[in-house]
Amino acid sequence: MSTLNSAQEAVDTVAKQAIDAALQQTFAVGGAIINNATGEVIAALHNNVLMPFPGSGTTYFLPHDPTAHGERQLVDWYYENVAPLNLPPPNQLTVVTTLDPCAMCAGSLLTAGFNVAVSAIDDYAGINYNSQFTFPSLPPQIRQQAQDTWGYYAIAAPVSRAYQGSTSPVFGGQTIDSAVYFLTSSIFSASVNTVREASNNSGLPPDQLQNPANLPADSKVRQALTALSPFALTVQSANPRDPGAELAPPLLQTAQHSPVFNSVALIDPFGNLLVCLGGVENQSPIRTAFMETTRNYAVMRWTLMNDPDPTVRAQAEQYLTHPKYGTFVFLYAPDPTTPQAVMTFGAYGSTMEGPVPQSYPSNLQYVLLPGNTTAQALSTLAQNLPPFYTQSVQVAPAQVLSQDLINAVKNGV
Repeated sequence: MSTLNSAQEAVDTVAKQAIDAALQQTFAVGGAIINNATGEVIAALHNNVLMPFPGSGTTYFLPHDPTAHGERQLVDWYYENVAPLNLPPPNQLTVVTTLDPCAMCAGSLLTAGFNVAVSAIDDYAGINYNSQFTFPSLPPQIRQQAQDTWGYYAIAAPVSRAYQGSTSPVFGGQTIDSAVYFLTSSIFSASVNTVREASNNSGLPPDQLQNPANLPADSKVRQALTALSPFALTVQSANPRDPGAELAPPLLQTAQHSPVFNSVALIDPFGNLLVCLGGVENQSPIRTAFMETTRNYAVMRWTLMNDPDPTVRAQAEQYLTHPKYGTFVFLYAPDPTTPQAVMTFGAYGSTMEGPVPQSYPSNLQYVLLPGNTTAQALSTLAQNLPPFYTQSVQVAPAQVLSQDLINAVKNGV
């Protein structure tokens, strides 16, 4: 990898990643991990939310992984490589990005403890959406952490933006030219609506779906679901928005085999349990139960929708729901005082990537609250998120209605 000597060179480097992302037809955002002491580029990645299936020849289905933002990928890349490459700790590194991180990426970066340096502002989904460096979406406990470790490069005339933030990031306090700033801002703006529309509309509405519980045992779609989660299609709730005690065994048994005692289930519009996964926080602290559930379901669906057999592709389209029509159920809600909670609600927003069909109760549910957490604190966090999450997605966590499910879980923990 190359060695950089200035903020200008750093943003030029990540801007090239954003261009590659635009050519891939995904969100045009790029980022890199840079060693503060040496200026060495340790890794550079771009957004992969939409991605052609390798070797497919023809693009069938681009929505790949709603969590595959450049910054989130860089955090996981770091934890995969920190030991074999003997990398410095995150507080000696900076993630430089073309665009102000969204809630998911901000939560990921703060969880890991990286310094962060930014070129362009995102006034709809960015964590610094108000451009004031006050981070109103972050819980008070971690707001100071962001202010101590993040910076927004100054921009030369004609933009003439002053440097904002801490000087802890690499090349802290330095200036970039207006040309690369406009590139990083405009290239994202040109991509965002098209990608959001493609992601949010990438599934049939419930009245056109078929019930995957009716799939034969030799169906490739059924086999993929079972391979992903042994509880897939073994539980059905009479009301997909009101799961009962039948959901307790999958949630509890999955959590028991997870480094952090938690799990998340995805129920489809027919009431079928499609996926129930725990986290793998021992591999990366941001690979929580929700991140694993939404990411693995999406990648499985993307793989099936790009299968060389057109019959498999058609079956995947007809039987696998977009998550916005399903219900996510957490064993434990995220702790709203932590950056992981910001990451989780952000990842949920990225999974929806647009308006969610409004119904009661919410399709974002939990059984229990952790520790001394209150439902009000959880709602407050959701209500303080950047505008994309409050106005478009309308993130609204709610406890499950079924007292039987709550009691069954309490008796099992």
